[in-house]
Amino acid sequence: MIFGDSILRLLFLLQTGIGVLGNTFLLSTYASTSCTGHALKPIHLILTNMAVANFLVLLFKGIPQMIFTWGVTHILGHTRCKLVYYIHRLARGLSLCTTCLLSNFQAITISPRTGGWMGVKDRAWKNSHSSCFLCWISNLLINIFVPVNLEPRRPIRNSAKLRDYGLCSSKNPEMSRAAKFTIIMTLPDVVFMGLMIGASVYMGLLLRRHHQQVKHIHTLRNSHRFSPEAKATQTVLLLAITCILFYFTRSILTICNVVSKSHLWVQHTATFLAACYPTLSPLILFLQDLQAPRFCSYMNIWMSST
Repeated sequence: MIFGDSILRLLFLLQTGIGVLGNTFLLSTYASTSCTGHALKPIHLILTNMAVANFLVLLFKGIPQMIFTWGVTHILGHTRCKLVYYIHRLARGLSLCTTCLLSNFQAITISPRTGGWMGVKDRAWKNSHSSCFLCWISNLLINIFVPVNLEPRRPIRNSAKLRDYGLCSSKNPEMSRAAKFTIIMTLPDVVFMGLMIGASVYMGLLLRRHHQQVKHIHTLRNSHRFSPEAKATQTVLLLAITCILFYFTRSILTICNVVSKSHLWVQHTATFLAACYPTLSPLILFLQDLQAPRFCSYMNIWMSST
């Protein structure tokens, strides 16, 4: 058990450290580098908001959970418990919203510039700032009632009446009230996931058609090299698939934990999976050789050629 606890502490420490450093480096790159030297480009803005959201997830969930695994369970007072949990919920929703926005923006960007798509592309380009702002406002309002019933963690005398969140806890509501609250809170996630899945499928189909159209051009030369716009689309697809995979896996574990009152390791596993996407997203961008200026350049090349 001691060995298992040590492994758990090491995993949370590595995950939080790598994630915080990665998102900090990503933010510093975006802050110091402009895509064109003029106005801030939409893709740059979306990625910046996504990095901020992922950084907040790790800061307000990863670090408290890491402290919890070390056995320190009574460090948050009444107000701090509510604030930490609220910011975590806000950042989690914002991360999902901005990833959905990124995948849909990319899907619109690479769509054929014919017919009605021309107007859609222009509106998407012009409304990127307001879309990011709407992500912030919607998540601020949706999660405003989440911390109402939260209180600092106490020794659980009657586990049937309390729901444990690690460093915080709350009273179990009535079944009907809990069902209504769950539906209201998960509805935005369902919408974002549906839009993200649809955009990912659409991007995959367009990318496949694009490869088939230019296949004969690359038969004799550069047969193993991808065009810049294809690499940008593949990166967005990889980010979306990673987000979807970890979201559904964590959701299944969370449901199992709530329904069957599973062991503590299930709760730790769900928390670890929830922080995997914020940790991996900056690594995906950099390991794909898509540093901030280069990624923006790929997007600009595609926009100017369509």
